[in-house]
Amino acid sequence: EQVTPVGNLTDSGTIGFSDVDLSDTHSISPTITASTGALGSLTASVTTDTTGSGTGGVITWNYSVAASAAEYLGKDETKVEHFTLTLDDGHGGTVDRTIDVTITGTNDAPVLDASKSPVLSSVGSSTGAPTGAVGTLVSALVDFASPSGQVDNVTDADSGALLGIALTGTSGGGTWYYSTNGGTSWLTVGTVSNAQALLLAADANTRVYYQSTTAGTVTNAITFRAWDQTSGTAGSKVDTATNGNAAAFSTATDTANITVTAADTIAPTVTVTSTALGNTVNPTSTSMVTFQFSEAVTGFDPSVISDVTVTRGSLSNITQIDGDTWTATLTRTANGAVKVDVIASSYTDLAGNTGGGGSFGPFPAGVAGEPINLALPEPHSDPSQVVTITVAGVPLGWVLNAGTNNGDGTWTVQTSNPSSLAVTTPADFAGAVVLGISMSWINADGTTGSMYVADNVEAYAPGSPIFAVSADDHLTGSSGHDLFVFAQPIAHDTIHNFDAAADKIDLIGFTGISGFADLVITNDANGNTVITTGAGQTITVLGVDAAALGAGNFVFNEEPHMVNSGTMMIADGAILPLGGVVDNSGTIVLGSTGSETNLEVLVESATVQGGGKVVLSDSSQNIIFGGAASATLVNVDNTISGAGQIGAGQMTLVNHGTIVADGSHALVIDTGSNTVSNSGLLEASGSGGLLVASALDNSGSLWANGGAMTLQQDVSGHGSALISGSGLIEFGAASDVNVGFSDGASGMLALGHAGEFSGTVVGMENGDSLALGDVTFGSGTHGAYTANAAGTAGVLEVSDGVHSVLVTLVGQYSTGDFQLVAGQNGSTQVISHAADSGVVLGGAGNDVLTGTAGNDVIVGGAGSDTLTGGAGSDTFMFLKSDAGAVDQITDFDVRDGGDVLHIGELLAGYNPAEATQFLSLREVDGNTVVSIDRDGAGSLYHMQDLVVLQGVTGLDMTTLLKHVDTNPLP
Repeated sequence: EQVTPVGNLTDSGTIGFSDVDLSDTHSISPTITASTGALGSLTASVTTDTTGSGTGGVITWNYSVAASAAEYLGKDETKVEHFTLTLDDGHGGTVDRTIDVTITGTNDAPVLDASKSPVLSSVGSSTGAPTGAVGTLVSALVDFASPSGQVDNVTDADSGALLGIALTGTSGGGTWYYSTNGGTSWLTVGTVSNAQALLLAADANTRVYYQSTTAGTVTNAITFRAWDQTSGTAGSKVDTATNGNAAAFSTATDTANITVTAADTIAPTVTVTSTALGNTVNPTSTSMVTFQFSEAVTGFDPSVISDVTVTRGSLSNITQIDGDTWTATLTRTANGAVKVDVIASSYTDLAGNTGGGGSFGPFPAGVAGEPINLALPEPHSDPSQVVTITVAGVPLGWVLNAGTNNGDGTWTVQTSNPSSLAVTTPADFAGAVVLGISMSWINADGTTGSMYVADNVEAYAPGSPIFAVSADDHLTGSSGHDLFVFAQPIAHDTIHNFDAAADKIDLIGFTGISGFADLVITNDANGNTVITTGAGQTITVLGVDAAALGAGNFVFNEEPHMVNSGTMMIADGAILPLGGVVDNSGTIVLGSTGSETNLEVLVESATVQGGGKVVLSDSSQNIIFGGAASATLVNVDNTISGAGQIGAGQMTLVNHGTIVADGSHALVIDTGSNTVSNSGLLEASGSGGLLVASALDNSGSLWANGGAMTLQQDVSGHGSALISGSGLIEFGAASDVNVGFSDGASGMLALGHAGEFSGTVVGMENGDSLALGDVTFGSGTHGAYTANAAGTAGVLEVSDGVHSVLVTLVGQYSTGDFQLVAGQNGSTQVISHAADSGVVLGGAGNDVLTGTAGNDVIVGGAGSDTLTGGAGSDTFMFLKSDAGAVDQITDFDVRDGGDVLHIGELLAGYNPAEATQFLSLREVDGNTVVSIDRDGAGSLYHMQDLVVLQGVTGLDMTTLLKHVDTNPLP
């Protein structure tokens, strides 16, 4: 865009004259002759005549030239223009006079004061592109010297000139971005130079941002010229080699430094405390609850149920004290244990780290069968003051180290030292239970003080590690050799009964800590060891001097290992952390009956193996969540079943085993932006269904076993799915799954974006249906089925005149087998009336399948299947999800017109001339083994056994190829 200077440059002067003829009246001839190429014009007139006196005559002239016409002149460059005028006395007497006008060029370009060297706003180290209004405004880098008060580094002779920069250089090992719309979208700067300078306006919307994973200061991070916007377009790249004088760019360049600070990757934590609460429902059963965060947070709202849940109570008078503290009034609404829980991922710190969950009271942990300190606070400053303590909810067989067992699940204790109170569980107990603890005392002024604590007691089997939750935790050592596991993030943790001669501390995931030399270990005022692992993160070892600890007491990022062969119970309202390898041949139970009940997966991961079970009760309040977004739950071979949540918005889930939603409440898998990986089985059999809210990489199997399964995000991995009974599978986005309807089913496959479905549908028969969310049902909606040449599959096309959807079906159909009806919200539903699709379909396991006397299409599925075709010419079809195991065919017919192996879905780039690079065969023990290489001469795959043709001998490649269909499905 060319901005043209406005206005004119002017000059003027006078010329004197005289005339002896006293009566003459003078004038200037109308024509004034200008020199060739003159830019301006000159006018003249007689302003004082000589009539009467013959002297004192004055000619006044005025010169004017458009500023835009003279703009091309550089600084001190001149142009002389000549103008000749004629003075006439009215009687034929004339005289000529020439006027010379000199135009001298000035510097029209902006002038940049390079001594100012502004500084870019510091940024935190990061790995991704910027979002929002971050970085530095260009207007903070260049600013007119008048009015003063900002950068004050640019002057410009052009009246009304705007301002910006021409970015000519960047440095540093990261990536530079710019935004011209206030951070709504960002683009990479790319390569810039004098010849390819990026133009950026100095306004309220244009920003630059530096992304780097390396902390430190980058000197001369950017180099730029001032740009006055008289030419060029913001966001474009131009050549600035011509600068100064009449150009839009300053001759001088300046630089700006930037500081990259170390990224804050520490997740915030929260501790919930309360004053005493009455034991029965009445208007005075209230207490003050305090939510204390480890740092300033955003997004937290205690009045929202998705942020805070209250069991047998309600919150009111919610007040934010400052950035890290909230208070509220808690009112009891029902008899029994009252609990307040902060939901994991309901808040973030100012760096965007997602916070973990928090619960009412401390989290003491220890070993079953040995005393576990209850971590009770000293409620007053007088060490001699007796405190009356009532402990409720104590399970049968649990014993306190002081007080009286009242026989009703409560104990009463009077002590001047509440912090010494401990509980011992039976030796065969493992899990977590919440104890309701009320304390009262007499203050110095005679008033009664009180406090209520919901004490989350965690007990691990003897020999197991003792894990800390991601909050203020108290861990108690046993008489044996203990491993105390602390996984980032933590808060202010305490270890009781630590044996410096035998015990160890495992520190996992702490930035900058990989060895003993990285630790900061000191003594506090009471002579206890304090280990600092980061800002707001400490471990206090009671009764142990710092000098007693050495490198032998620590391990770093060592994966812990524990064994559970019995029942590990996480009771209603409790939380239990686990990490490392869990050999679970028994059962881990999340037993919510209405209160939030949590299994915390610690950083870096928890790997569950051993063939056992993880059982979630039929409650939406069971939650398996990650202590940080980077935590991973790996299910090797366990069966996870029930209702509730897995992930809670921040965790990675890798499932090789089985996950079954079998409750009347939903089981929700939500790992936030982390993709769920499934090579095992996800099953929905209960009325509550299974909801997968995150993207899914599915190389395994999905099974709607009479229940509803909803997958909201993209599903990839070319896995399989099966619909049984009245089951429903709904894909809300793109999917490449091969979906089968089991024999006798009356289920539904719902495709919210049918145009993005690239899988296949197998065995759709009478009563089965397809819901096509992006095809509108109306009078113009129509469908047609086109079979492939073999008649084993085809394409069902459904169109509403605007949107057309193509779905690949495996089976033997005609157009008349399908009826189009109105679906939900005006969409189209396809109902199958096919009495027999000709398909014999297996599942995810190792199936034994037998065909009919007709020409069957036998799809074994993902397992190692035993297949019998029976009479007729049968097609044994292998889909993309079916090549991971070796099948057995008991009666493969190699005669002309016999059976067929359909492998076209497995092959990529098949060329008949290179068949032997894709297929091979060999005889083994009287059978023929057929192997395939899915990409032939390609490098992604290699020859692997696909199927054993039992009893087939003497088969050559030529004959085999007659019985192989290498065509992909339509």
